[in-house]
Amino acid sequence: MRKLKHFYFKSISFRVGVTLLIVIVIAELIAGAIWFQANEESKRESITSTMLNISSAASETYNYFQSLPVNYRHLILNQLREAGGTRFFISINNTYVLNENITGYNFTHWLSELTEKELKNKMDSAKNIRVSITRREDIRVFNSGIKLDELPEIWTKYSLVLGELNLPILVMQIEMSDQEWFYIASVLPVPFSSLSTQFLDQRQLIFLGITSILLMLGTAWILQREIRPVKSLAKAATLMGSQLVVTEIKEEGSKETRAAVHAFNKMNRRVRAYIRDREMLFSAISHDLKTPLACLKLRTEMLDDDNTKKRFEKLLNEVDLMLKGALQCIRETDIHEESEWIDISQLIGTCVEYYNRESLHITLNSPPEVRYVGKPVAIKRCVYNLVDNAVLYGGKVDISVSDSDDCLEITIRDYGPGIENKLLEKVFEPYFRAEQLDVHGSGLGLTISRSIARSHGGDLKLNNHPCQGLEAHLILSREV
Repeated sequence: MRKLKHFYFKSISFRVGVTLLIVIVIAELIAGAIWFQANEESKRESITSTMLNISSAASETYNYFQSLPVNYRHLILNQLREAGGTRFFISINNTYVLNENITGYNFTHWLSELTEKELKNKMDSAKNIRVSITRREDIRVFNSGIKLDELPEIWTKYSLVLGELNLPILVMQIEMSDQEWFYIASVLPVPFSSLSTQFLDQRQLIFLGITSILLMLGTAWILQREIRPVKSLAKAATLMGSQLVVTEIKEEGSKETRAAVHAFNKMNRRVRAYIRDREMLFSAISHDLKTPLACLKLRTEMLDDDNTKKRFEKLLNEVDLMLKGALQCIRETDIHEESEWIDISQLIGTCVEYYNRESLHITLNSPPEVRYVGKPVAIKRCVYNLVDNAVLYGGKVDISVSDSDDCLEITIRDYGPGIENKLLEKVFEPYFRAEQLDVHGSGLGLTISRSIARSHGGDLKLNNHPCQGLEAHLILSREV
């Protein structure tokens, strides 16, 4: 399950989907920031203009009452309250009446300061000016601080009204003398929503969610159409690693994908032709060369001169050995074997028993059960070739197996003299021998073993052990 999740997170669908989602979110954030800035500036300008008008009217009203004789002020105030139909509420109190700014709106404090500053500019004689913005149901009036709704209906029903709208109330209190505070409240003709600007409101979030879902669905549909031929190509390439000849893939998808599939199909046809020529060559070598070689051996037996006869026999034996080696190389690296589950622990255990039948040569350090999907005969030949070389040149051999999600590694170490570092790659060349003691070998064992390892998506590597001997690392990929 963990490997499946890891594979899903690395898939192109997941990566493209996440990338698109991140791009969408970033684009929406940038657009939201631009909209927020423009909207906030627009609201500030509109509210500033409104506040300047109200401040101007409030200052004129204050100057008017300031110019009246003290005895006439309350008479004018009573006439204003009884007349009704106004969005202003005016009174002269003996003390400051506390009306706190409403919270949760980022413009209220700024508007209060702006109004105070504007009133101070218009009324130099005012000692103290305090401004607050509140709700109609929370406003307090008169010296007692009573709520507006608790006053007689004739005062409350027609005061601070602007139709059926529920609007903020601007309360301005100006100190006229030590015992007099001029109190004027006005309806602020802007909705509460204008007192604050959200970076992303609910509508934008809904729009962002719907847009993201539609884009993700569209992207998933397009990717499925584009990835289908890619998956077919990957599957065919994997099958080709085991059997080389596969059915041609349907050319579909984008222009680039069609080009890749077309190139693969073309390569597949060339591989088929190569395999056909290879089989023809194998048949030719088996038939056309062995027959004349047998005739030459027969003619050699009929020679009278013993020295000439021995020279010809030696030469023909070398040719026969090379021919058998070439045929063995072709046969043992043949790709027609089908892959199946192999019990690696059992295979190596059987090999160890075979070489330890007379004396103890091999020590095995292997997990109790290791299974691998591969060509059983080819893997067996590869392991036996490596163990045979290790026993032949090292005498004593250690075998260890390590397994992981990506590959299977079999390490075979001998305790022989090793080989020179410059020859570690050259020994894989056909017919090359690092030691001349192996007079019976063809020099193709390591070539065949590496070819088998690479046909399983792995490799065969050699290195000299720091203490003594040579190590052979047989790596078999599990992705094949």
